[in-house]
This record gives sequence, structure tokens and C-alpha cells, in this order.
Amino acid sequence: MATKKNKTPFIIIFSSLLLFGFGSLFSEEAIDWISSYSSKEIESGDREEVNRKKVYYYWQIQSLKRAVQPRYIRMLDIEHYRQNQGFLRKGVLFTFNGLKNSEVSICGNFNAWRCISMNRNRYGIYYTIIPADFKGRYENDISRFEYKFKVDGFFDYDPVNPIREEDGEGSYISVYNLEKYDLQKNVTYRIIDSEIEQDLDFKTVEFRIYKPQANTIALVGDFNQWNPEHDYLNKSPDGTFTLRKKLKPGEYLYYFIIDGKTTLDTYNSETRFQVETKELCSYLMIETRDEYIEIAKEP
Repeated sequence: MATKKNKTPFIIIFSSLLLFGFGSLFSEEAIDWISSYSSKEIESGDREEVNRKKVYYYWQIQSLKRAVQPRYIRMLDIEHYRQNQGFLRKGVLFTFNGLKNSEVSICGNFNAWRCISMNRNRYGIYYTIIPADFKGRYENDISRFEYKFKVDGFFDYDPVNPIREEDGEGSYISVYNLEKYDLQKNVTYRIIDSEIEQDLDFKTVEFRIYKPQANTIALVGDFNQWNPEHDYLNKSPDGTFTLRKKLKPGEYLYYFIIDGKTTLDTYNSETRFQVETKELCSYLMIETRDEYIEIAKEP
């Protein structure tokens, strides 16, 4: 007869790894915000202040039983770590009650009115989180979110958001005004779709790094022949350096030169070894743009 093994040591070891292992993986700001509230508090309709340093968990969004008005949230999402380039997601939560619907997407000025598919939870609530730090066509920060839902092929305004304006076509555009969002420190590059490209062979990439103590940061890579004098990042008052470049789809290697010192893109976990210079570089891949882009409304 086989003897039953004692699983207690394994459980203790696993719990220790879970506690201390994840602690080393989370960013400092995520650790600071490990406190939470139930999904019922999301549904309560109470307005959430930015300075309340609490965070939702992914399972709480999955447990929403009704749609709520848009609000700025922070969410700890371990399941989609690689996709989100970090555990902590911040942005504006949009929801739609689509229990009887098969497909719901959101279209707005934050994405040049291209439609973004929304996720559906087990209660039929469709949801998505839109980053709050996007910029408009003229590089200005956008705090006014204009949007519509596309529900099974038909456009409609947000029924739970009372703030709306006439769209000139007999319906409404829903509006959410973001008063403030907290500073994102663990930033990396992002591919921007907030403007309609005239040349579909290119995509706009915004390189970002948070270095408040730095004076000068240059971007070098195989897209500019590794020339440190070609692309300088602009420093914002909050200490974040940014630069936008139009690049063709493909694979690229790059790094930053910060006050004369070579530095990898801190929060880009993808790296590759450059054979010619024998250097480790940050890695970026730009996928080919979809052949058809659906536009819900001209900006």
C-alpha cells in the first residue's frame, strides 16, 4: 500500500515563494498600493479620488454584475503581465451591460475613433481600461474622453453615463472629463494609434523613460544608425522624458544614453544581443498594421 506523502513542507515553501517572490517582481508603486475594496464598491457609483492609493484586482473587474459610470482606476493584473508590460494598470474604466450581446467595442477620440474590442466577464459586463496619459494630435494632454459603444454592429451612447452631447446625427456622444491622474513611473515605449496615419506603412512609437534627475537623454538604435546626436528626448515637468518616431513594421534594437551613460529601457523586459557591438540592447517589434481599419467617426 502506498504511503500518503506529507504535503505540509511543500505548501510552506510554495507560500514563501509566493510572498517573497512576487514581492521582488512588483514595482515599488504597486507594492505601495496593495490594498483593495470589493467589486460592490465599484458598483456603488461613488466617485473615486485619485489621491486614494487603493487598487483593484483583476478578479474584481471580472465580478462586476452591472455597468458603472467611467472612472479612473488602478488595477493589479498578474495574468496579463507581459501584455501590459507590468502588473499595475492605470486608466479609465469603461463598462457596458451586454448580457444579450455577442460583441461590444468602444470608439473614441482617444484612438482616432477606431473601435477597440472590449472584454466580457462572466456576468455579461463588457469592460476595457483606456490609458489616461494619451496625447492628442497636437501633442496636448487629453482630459476629455468622447466615446460611443458599438454593440453588435450598431453605435450607441453610454446609457449609464449622464454626461452626453448631441452628435448632429440624431444621437449622442458620451463624455467623461478626467480631472487628474497619478504619475506613471514604470513607463516604457508605446505604439500610438491616437491619430490617423496618412502613410499606413508607418506607425508612431513613443519612447518614454522616467528619469527626473537626468539632464539629457538621447535615443540610439538601428533606426537612426546608432547616432547619439540624432534623437533627443523631451523632458516634462514630472520628470518623464518622451520622444515620438514614425517607424515601419519590423524588429528594432535600441537603448538610451542618459547624461553620457548607456542605459537599457528599464521597464521593457525584451532584450536582444547585438552581435556587431557585443552589447545587450532593448528590443522592440512593430507588427504590421491591419489591412482594414474601421473608423466610427471622423475626428
